[in-house]
Amino acid sequence: MTVAPLALELSGVAKSFGAVRALDGARIDIGSGEIHALLGENGAGKPTLVAIAAGFLLPDEGEMRRNGTPSNFSDPRAARRAGIALVPQHDLLVEAATVADNLALLDPFAPAFESSRARRERVDRLTRSSGLDLGSPNARVEELPVGTRQRIGIAGALQTDPDVLILDEPTAVLSPDETVALFRALRRRTDAGRAVLLITHRLAEVFEGADRLTLLSRGKTLLETPVAATTTGVVAALLLGGAEATSRPVALEPSPGQTGALPALVLEGFVPTGSGAPPVSLTIAPGGALTLLAIDGNGADLIGAAVAGARSARGSLRVAGRSIAPGSPLAFRAAGGAFIPADRRAEGLVAGLSLSENLFLRRPPGRFTIDRAVLATAAADRLARFGVRASGPDAKARELSGGNQQKLLLARELEPPPNLLVAIHPTRGLDLASSEDVRARLLDAARSGAGVLVVTADPEEARELGAPIRVVYRGALSPVLPATTSLAELGRFMGGVAA
Repeated sequence: MTVAPLALELSGVAKSFGAVRALDGARIDIGSGEIHALLGENGAGKPTLVAIAAGFLLPDEGEMRRNGTPSNFSDPRAARRAGIALVPQHDLLVEAATVADNLALLDPFAPAFESSRARRERVDRLTRSSGLDLGSPNARVEELPVGTRQRIGIAGALQTDPDVLILDEPTAVLSPDETVALFRALRRRTDAGRAVLLITHRLAEVFEGADRLTLLSRGKTLLETPVAATTTGVVAALLLGGAEATSRPVALEPSPGQTGALPALVLEGFVPTGSGAPPVSLTIAPGGALTLLAIDGNGADLIGAAVAGARSARGSLRVAGRSIAPGSPLAFRAAGGAFIPADRRAEGLVAGLSLSENLFLRRPPGRFTIDRAVLATAAADRLARFGVRASGPDAKARELSGGNQQKLLLARELEPPPNLLVAIHPTRGLDLASSEDVRARLLDAARSGAGVLVVTADPEEARELGAPIRVVYRGALSPVLPATTSLAELGRFMGGVAA
């Protein structure tokens, strides 16, 4: 019996970025007709490995084979011609272009001159075939939430029918129903002999939908196995063991509030600009927490960003008893507000600045000039306490993994302790250990007296936070739901079909 060659093989792959060793002899084999999951802690080297496979990076060492033939792609176009397509976690769309135009740009077979009608029909066709909501064909991408943008990237890759489709955290921004639809589409591909490589931190998805898995740790391949030959417990233990060991605070349920203290947040008749939803009214006590749960595009992100002053709004907004003008981030900060935005790279950090500079952007040490020695010492202490894994305070923010970037944001926003913390998708794209750490620190902030408003699209995370939940559907808030509400019921509220 002749054994068919593997769709894609990488072996002995090494890659360094300066002094940082991202990959150290990593290997992965992907077979035709399978969904292969790639797991690992933040900083394990997963994005680097798939970037090499898709022609975005060249390895320092190692070998790659495509259908058994040695291959080395000099750029992504060469990889696409060889049948390999990558959908990165952070999209590469043209923000000033429409949905229809972006999907045309992602289609290498699109004619040079194409009518607007044909481009709109492409959007409709891909919406039906993928089961993903891609938004209006005429909407400008820069105006769309991150979830819709990710769905456009996935659909854009699917339309070229690649032999090897690589998806980096595709379900992080999808609803439960959309996740089911995506896995159905992926399984149809593998049934036709295609290969799918899926980077994910969600073990439930791996054990429900993948055939084999590879686990990386610190740039090395730690485990290769059929999914049926292992268990979630074994894989979770390896993931947590490979993550940086830090002293994580115990995740405690937030206290019900402090007697006599002014509310951390009061919204009355609050409506983000551009929202046609009914006005929002809610209160969060100091030491209390509230989770807004919604599928991306339903307005929860808008509410959180508008509270923090990142979006304009109308209505009444009070933080720690102080009435502030909606749409003013300076007023929000002056009232003791802290903010973890949805996109840590574009909105939270300055990628080209050092960790020290990012930590003390608001309050650098020194009276008239920045005291660099004090800055470095204070930064090193805070990085250690928040478990940020980096080469040192002088490292650039762009050099950190997603989990360490999020910890860097927390290290900046939680000191000094805020009156109100707004966190939008605080664990999106993070590994198990980093997610646990972030959630624990959010609840630890509440335990210390801050009000905490969390926005998430993950119903499991909403339950794990232990705080009351309000589901946002088309901008309208559900009644307050306990954290013990079943996933099925939360899903009905998220889909707008709850009684």
